[in-house]
Amino acid sequence: MNIQELLEKRDTLTDIAAELYGDLYISEDAFWGSPTERQIFEVESQLRDLGYEEEVSEEMEALAQILFDDLVNRGLIDDPNEDLWGEEEDEEI
Repeated sequence: MNIQELLEKRDTLTDIAAELYGDLYISEDAFWGSPTERQIFEVESQLRDLGYEEEVSEEMEALAQILFDDLVNRGLIDDPNEDLWGEEEDEEI
């Protein structure tokens, strides 16, 4: 498959994921490990192998932050800004 075909396949798979798990499907436990997630991962891997790099817009960054905050708040991932004792670390400049 070429890059365009893989991008179309990825779009179709993400549409399917949104229908099955909701618009914020990546924050749904049931999505992870599902056949849809595995297929999306495979397409993303193929895109990377072909040298495709996604352009990230400010809107995409803002959405990623919302999803990240949701996953942290639900305890699905650790907040990298907190140490093992729950205290926030000072950001290095």
